[in-house]
Amino acid sequence: MTLQPILVTLSQDAQGHLEYSPISSTLLSELAKLSISLAMLAASGSGARASVSRELLEYAVPAFIYFVNNNLVFVILSHVDATNFQLLSQLKTVFTGLLFRAFLGRHLTAFQYLAILQLAAGTATSQLAPCSAVAGGARSSMLGVLLSIVSCVLSAFGGIYSEKLLKDRPADSIHWQNVQLYVWGIVFNVLAALLHSGRSALGERFFVGFRGWAWAVVLNNACNGLAISAILKYADNIARVYAHACAMLVTMMLSVVLFGTSPSAQLLIAITMVSASAVQYNLKSASTVGSPGGGAYAALPSSAAAER
Repeated sequence: MTLQPILVTLSQDAQGHLEYSPISSTLLSELAKLSISLAMLAASGSGARASVSRELLEYAVPAFIYFVNNNLVFVILSHVDATNFQLLSQLKTVFTGLLFRAFLGRHLTAFQYLAILQLAAGTATSQLAPCSAVAGGARSSMLGVLLSIVSCVLSAFGGIYSEKLLKDRPADSIHWQNVQLYVWGIVFNVLAALLHSGRSALGERFFVGFRGWAWAVVLNNACNGLAISAILKYADNIARVYAHACAMLVTMMLSVVLFGTSPSAQLLIAITMVSASAVQYNLKSASTVGSPGGGAYAALPSSAAAER
């Protein structure tokens, strides 16, 4: 989580452009995740279910969402620096709360709504005086902000749907569930590559521009996806939000060291507000889990996962 925006920034050229294809990068990450999941499935001896037709189709929904969102991140990071990207990403908590109410009928308390307002205020504060541009000319533009909001909506919905699938079938091996998800991820990315550049996208042009930092992006995204899957299966999204809050703070510190970023007072205030909001919102959410009237999904967490 923390490393993704930094690694993507490091993989850009001096003009802030990517020399490699984001679709190729995402496809390689999906292939890595599928390979690891298949190896773990074989090692565990869990095996696959006999009837998977309907189940496999259900995994196409979150896979498509993650496909769009994972590729969208590369575009966003061409317009928003790493620290502000992490700040804007906290908006997924807002959209998760709204989607829980709209789709799962979960009602938020006044305390939780207050935390959401604090989160929105903190994010707005970060945009009043964004930190100085990082090396390579990264910037925070209105387009980047709008795309970040779209990414947050996709992440929230994808997280809700994914956790529902993972926890609706507790007897299923997580490795088998991952295999079904990543198969669809590969299908969508292959189709996108073919539509974008034709057969050459999967031929001699596939690895164009891949150097050290580009491969680091692939490896990081693969590990991140597998880790998030485990969190959703065995813990919940509350833990995921805590991780995001910590990632935001670490990103700021790494940006200062790696890119020479000079964080402003407004940015530091925003980080404090967003972090406090995340803790406040999720501590209250944890205390209300399983409360009467919550319905079948009362035990679901209050925040969605990011791109897997």
